[in-house]
Amino acid sequence: MIHLSKQELTYRLDILAHLRHIQDTMLGGGSVSKSAVEQLVREIGFTHLNRLCAYKILESRKLIREAVGRGLKSNGFKFYLADHPEDERRWSGGKQEIAYGHFLEWLGRTLSVEIGTLFSPHDPANLLFPPHRVVEQILDLLNSDELRSVWLEDEAIGWVYQYYTPKELRDTARKESVYPRNSYELAFRNQFYTPRYVVQFLVDNTLARTWYEMRQGHTRLVDQCKYIVRRSRAVFMAELEKEPPVFEPPDNWTHIDAVNQMWTRPNPELRSISDIWKYALTVDGYNYASTHLARDCGELANERMHLFSKTKSWEGTFEELRCCLFFEQRRYRHFGYDPEGDSLGAINALHQATCRRWDLETEYIVHRRKKDPREISALDPACGSGHFLLYCFDVFATMYEEAYDDPDLGQALQRDYPDRGAFQAAIPGLILRHNLHGIDIDRRSSQIAALALWLRAQRSYQEMGLGSQDRPRITRANIVCAEPMPGELELLDEFVSGLHPRVLGQLVRVVFEKMALAGEAGSLLKIEDEMRTAIGEARRQWKTVSKTEQLLLWAETRRPRADQLTLFDVTGITDETFWDEAESRLLEHLETYASRATAGAAYLRRLFSEDAARGFAFVDLCRKRFDVVLMNPPFGGASIASRSYVNSIFPRSGNDVFAAFVERGLGWLEQQGYLGAITSRTGFFLSSFKNWRQEILVEDARPTVVADLGYGVLDTAMVETAAYCLERGQGGGGSMKTAVVLASPPLATKATP
Repeated sequence: MIHLSKQELTYRLDILAHLRHIQDTMLGGGSVSKSAVEQLVREIGFTHLNRLCAYKILESRKLIREAVGRGLKSNGFKFYLADHPEDERRWSGGKQEIAYGHFLEWLGRTLSVEIGTLFSPHDPANLLFPPHRVVEQILDLLNSDELRSVWLEDEAIGWVYQYYTPKELRDTARKESVYPRNSYELAFRNQFYTPRYVVQFLVDNTLARTWYEMRQGHTRLVDQCKYIVRRSRAVFMAELEKEPPVFEPPDNWTHIDAVNQMWTRPNPELRSISDIWKYALTVDGYNYASTHLARDCGELANERMHLFSKTKSWEGTFEELRCCLFFEQRRYRHFGYDPEGDSLGAINALHQATCRRWDLETEYIVHRRKKDPREISALDPACGSGHFLLYCFDVFATMYEEAYDDPDLGQALQRDYPDRGAFQAAIPGLILRHNLHGIDIDRRSSQIAALALWLRAQRSYQEMGLGSQDRPRITRANIVCAEPMPGELELLDEFVSGLHPRVLGQLVRVVFEKMALAGEAGSLLKIEDEMRTAIGEARRQWKTVSKTEQLLLWAETRRPRADQLTLFDVTGITDETFWDEAESRLLEHLETYASRATAGAAYLRRLFSEDAARGFAFVDLCRKRFDVVLMNPPFGGASIASRSYVNSIFPRSGNDVFAAFVERGLGWLEQQGYLGAITSRTGFFLSSFKNWRQEILVEDARPTVVADLGYGVLDTAMVETAAYCLERGQGGGGSMKTAVVLASPPLATKATP
């Protein structure tokens, strides 16, 4: 290595340290393996590609000066040289390629404050820069005429993610193994683009629906969200109010012409003609038809009944149907006989049609408390490039604007943002900080999703007419990569040795051990339950042992496995309130450690601390509850390394990863929260999903809309799909009214309930 400069030798040592860090974090650890090298090369490769694509998107949208559009001749590079004399001398001395590389590094550093995930100053990609000939080849592709319009699309960065892995690699992996052999295979084998209309259908009927119910229908989202499924008559119930009972004929019946009883709920169980007559007379059809329908009741009935007798199906609204039912009763009573056929049979058929039509047109909506939009949260636990979150951004933007003028919600927002203009400028940052959350096992996804959301925020600023100097800085996006805690034992030992009481250090070790599967199980890892179980076991031991007994478990230099932690050192704890605060104290220590890296810290220590920070972010996110969970989860079996865990934690749904994701997603929801998913449709009919259907779709939640989409939805995936939404009720179960949509893509704009 004598050809390397002093700085390059330092880079080499840092790269070797990074390889050891990857190996220590992998399941099993040990010496640096071929798979660790492959992972490092893969991460550096896609990071550089994502950065170059990001520069192209940014310059195409006038967010930065031209950086890659003409390579070495780009205007942004020329401005950079004017401000950086050393690189200008390199340029003049024939080292243009080195100067251009420094320019791209500088540009990345300027963006790292707002898009730290992709432009992290400590990313190993900063140490290994591609040869300039490779950069030029990539830029020739990015700057081709056929891609000119692509860079202005919100989905552009998602397409980069979608097609990064060639189809041939997927096919080879499936041929060599039925199940994904690791998280990398699980990611690219399920890397299918979610079509825009499916995203809209699911978001419209979850997030938009939530706001629609909170505002009792008074929202622009009714027109903005074209796929929201609504019945023509919505009744928003008051708090604790229940749906009205069906009509029960009174014992002592007298003639009733009650115009205000049009929407009395029909009873489908009525079979007696006299009881049906009683229901028919709860509305004065003559008066209602002329007053509300601008029709003569008799003419309306004759017209509709003529068609009804021919087609045996009802054409028209519920109100028209009730007026016809009333008129048929009057007709029969007037004649006293049946001049045109089976009037009694027709009246019975009309009543049954009335019951069906009432169900189709009327929807009783359980009271939903209004919430400040800053308190409404959405999660995609398999976020990919962030397609669901991007569309959620649009919906949240409308919610914030309406909340500002809402008599119940506006006071708090107006107090924090007295100036409407300042409030509107703050909305993009508020959405990214408070509302949108994503998890994925692929670090590339976290890079791309964070970038996509930042770009969406910048587009909002452009639409407001805000210049770059007037835009609030976006410094946070809640996109988390599910990956193990770092594996360096000596650094972990150093940290826990300073924690008191000692049980906190032991609990930290439990979290680190349990997180070993995070990179394989991803969102299915119930780390929050593992943490609470460990705390509960330590508390139980504290209660059962003598408070003065010294429990020395192991020497300080020995690291136990998580399954060996059957005893805890609970000395020094004298008050039971400690256990009530143990979870928050544990998280506080994890967060403190995660932020301990300093600028002067050694490279390995910095890597350890940054991975701990990402691990803590995953733990913290898993503990939250959400109003909406949206997903296009993986299908099929779990990865080989996580199969036993998934099957044990999700016995009702572990036979397919998508079913386990649905169960996991419901567990994240607040009461009355909505889950929207596109998955394989096999879960709705195969016998192997019986427990999933009965115990999860029926007992834990209720389906609200189901769209049976069939083949051809997820790019080249040979799978029949269904898109559906579930509502987590108070204790599960509840009314099973479901709007079923049978559709071939693209979905019809107006879905029929």
